[in-house]
Amino acid sequence: MSPNSSIPPWARKADEILTEHQVTVDRGLGPDEANSRLEKFGPNILGTEKKVSRLSRLLHQFKSPVVIILIVAMVISFALGETVDAVAILTIVIINSLIGFFQEIKAEAAVEALKKMSAPKGRVIRDGKIHEIPASQIVPGDILFLESGDFVAADARLIEARQVSADEAVLTGESIPVTKRTSPVEIETVVADRKNMLFAGTAVATGTAKAIVTTTGLKTEKGKIASLLESTDKASTPLQLRLEEVSQKLLWACGVVVILVAILGYLHGEVWLEIAMTAISLSVAAIPEGLPTVVTLALALAIRRMTKKNAIVKHLPAVETLGSTSVICTDKTGTLTTGKMRIREVYTLQSGLRSVDESLQSEIELITSSVLCSNAAPNSDGGHSGDPTEVALLVLAQNAGLDSGSLTRKYPRVFEWSFDSDRKRMSVACRHGDGILVHCKGAPESVISLCNLSTGDRQKIVQNVEDLSAKGRRLLAIARRDLSDTIAERGTKFPAWSEVEKNLEFLGLVSIADPPRTESIRAVADCRAAGIKVVMITGDHPETAKAIAGELGILDKNFNGVLAGPELEKLSDSELREQVEKVAVYARVSPEHKLRIVRSWQALGHVVAMTGDGVNDAPALKQASIGISMGRGGTEVARQASSMILTDDNFATIVSAVEEGRAIYGNIRRSIQYLLSGNLSEILIMLGAAIVGWPAPLAPIHLLWINLVTDGLPSLALAAEPVPKNFLKTTKRPSAENFFSSHFYKEMIFIGITIGVMSLLVYGYSLKYEDETTARTHVFTFLVFAELFRSFACRSETQTVFQLGLFSNMYHIAAVMVPMIFQISLHHFPLFQNVFKVTHIGWTECILFLILTMIPVSALEVRKFIKHRSIST
Repeated sequence: MSPNSSIPPWARKADEILTEHQVTVDRGLGPDEANSRLEKFGPNILGTEKKVSRLSRLLHQFKSPVVIILIVAMVISFALGETVDAVAILTIVIINSLIGFFQEIKAEAAVEALKKMSAPKGRVIRDGKIHEIPASQIVPGDILFLESGDFVAADARLIEARQVSADEAVLTGESIPVTKRTSPVEIETVVADRKNMLFAGTAVATGTAKAIVTTTGLKTEKGKIASLLESTDKASTPLQLRLEEVSQKLLWACGVVVILVAILGYLHGEVWLEIAMTAISLSVAAIPEGLPTVVTLALALAIRRMTKKNAIVKHLPAVETLGSTSVICTDKTGTLTTGKMRIREVYTLQSGLRSVDESLQSEIELITSSVLCSNAAPNSDGGHSGDPTEVALLVLAQNAGLDSGSLTRKYPRVFEWSFDSDRKRMSVACRHGDGILVHCKGAPESVISLCNLSTGDRQKIVQNVEDLSAKGRRLLAIARRDLSDTIAERGTKFPAWSEVEKNLEFLGLVSIADPPRTESIRAVADCRAAGIKVVMITGDHPETAKAIAGELGILDKNFNGVLAGPELEKLSDSELREQVEKVAVYARVSPEHKLRIVRSWQALGHVVAMTGDGVNDAPALKQASIGISMGRGGTEVARQASSMILTDDNFATIVSAVEEGRAIYGNIRRSIQYLLSGNLSEILIMLGAAIVGWPAPLAPIHLLWINLVTDGLPSLALAAEPVPKNFLKTTKRPSAENFFSSHFYKEMIFIGITIGVMSLLVYGYSLKYEDETTARTHVFTFLVFAELFRSFACRSETQTVFQLGLFSNMYHIAAVMVPMIFQISLHHFPLFQNVFKVTHIGWTECILFLILTMIPVSALEVRKFIKHRSIST
């Protein structure tokens, strides 16, 4: 090893790196040495996400507190000989678990399909020949051979470079390709400015290069970022937290009521077996058996709808998290923007500054000259290949009605003075009829100084350069010169650039930027209307980032701060938390900065969604409440770290996903209220009867059946309620505070007491005139009918069923009619009568119970109508 090996490769000469690795640039490693190094350093991989076995994934479905409670109730039922009750509970638990299991397996399969999009090979020089090998077998000391369009398989120090630039957006967030060179840079140079290095996961935009691999696997810059994922923990979603809260309250309520009823039973002289059966009945009444199934199926339905809208959700609770999102921290390049450099404006002295959306017929000479002074070219698939900036010039010509291929054939190139970083420009000589014209393009400060301009014209041009630069545009100046006389004097020999690039005719300026997606502008506006803040986080220059944010509508008077990475670095975590709600744009940030930004928002109680496609986004994607990665252009590391993947890489897709998440959040909230109010009425019935001293009005099988048929299909239909028009703009963002609001409890208690009292009246009346079994049958049937019809009033918190449209949700109609048919059947078939311990009831009694059930639902609808009328007046 070289004595200078402690100095990083970017700070050393290329020859030193070759000597250290005992390799030559033309011959590379031999096969034996390559195998030896592969054993020493290991394969060039980042490691894969830990595979969760199918058994572990299935067992995970049983960890819900509500499911655990049901399992305990099942065991007790088996112990006391109530086999039917126990089997019913077990069936519900299994159905719920299988739904969650198969949905996650389906999402995993979709993610696996996306992994096949990655390119796993690289070209290396071994034994003097170029070999294409799997990227995993590349080792330190290998000589990479790279051309335009190639992906870089490992971190490598440039040895030879011909007009090389690299697209490093996935690593640094920089949208413009970085021009590379071979000379050393300072040790302290940050990753984005290491011009002599190529990094794993990036791509060569232009040129050809040879580079020696310095690090592989987890030691690469990409690998270091991937390692940050191990330090981030996935927080519970708002829905998980709410359901845990529900489960804990149910446990306490169930325990208190069971103890109270047991004491009352003992005081009334009941035997212990009867007390135990009553306790089981109360446990069944207190626990909404359908809750896990309803929530799981509701989320599964939402995932199905979202998949059709180009969003793959990897985990069920992530759907609901989207609905709770208050902040979206988004990467810029390729997410909010197209990810492609395009000409935005052109400037000429004759026409002034014009948008490319306008007619550009007066700028044809400027456009023609820029195309001729370009090495980009059309490709077979109808697109263009080459440097992204030069591709943008060809696209401009195409939009202006010019054929770049025809132009280059009409005015063939005869000589080129190539671009170099010192001159900051390039020139070409093209034949124009019998003459020769030189076309020059480059940085404005480099080209303008060579043009013949009056003082006034020069001032106009400089002012436009300053104005466009302030908007974050990258600028090119275009000029030309007639070289016919000079060539005629010299013959076919072309002079040096110093003799050619002077006395130029200024043609104009072109401004270049990665434009925002049209749909992203609408999406950001929708987010703001819905109370969601959009924060841009990018590796771009602050002015560029601010300009794009302004076009997107991210900035406003209260949320317009721009903070650069170096400034953020100086802030403590507490200082960042104080500023984070005012900053709309972060520029020149590192992966660690993104992580701190997300954590700062979360520390203030926000539900944070993070979007991104690059390796540099992965740690923040994992830390966020929900990470959203890109399926087409995204990296595998980002996809592994995320909870949701956009298959169309479109920020606007997030808005429809948020709307779906917010709708499902509201639907689930109403479903839970429906379930809990029903359980409350059942508890009140059992508790009221115990206080009065009546026999238990409902057996465990009755309560389990009630919870199955009235909680199952109707609550699922409520969870599948269609998303209303303009729902995102007209509803408040759900939060931990308003999920179980005072309104939620008031409605639940009102419904529970109303149905509970009516059921006790039915039971008391029947006990007076009928036997105990008949009385139980009456209250059992009334309660089923009351719960089914009450679900119509639960479809909306503000609109009546007639305002919504009785048949606007046909799932709900079926969810009510099917259980009703089953319930009526129980009383007319001897087998069912024996299993459910009920007697026969006539059609007259059924109709009477149906009429009585109209009282609770009518009371709820009248309350909504009166409330809506008072608000509107």
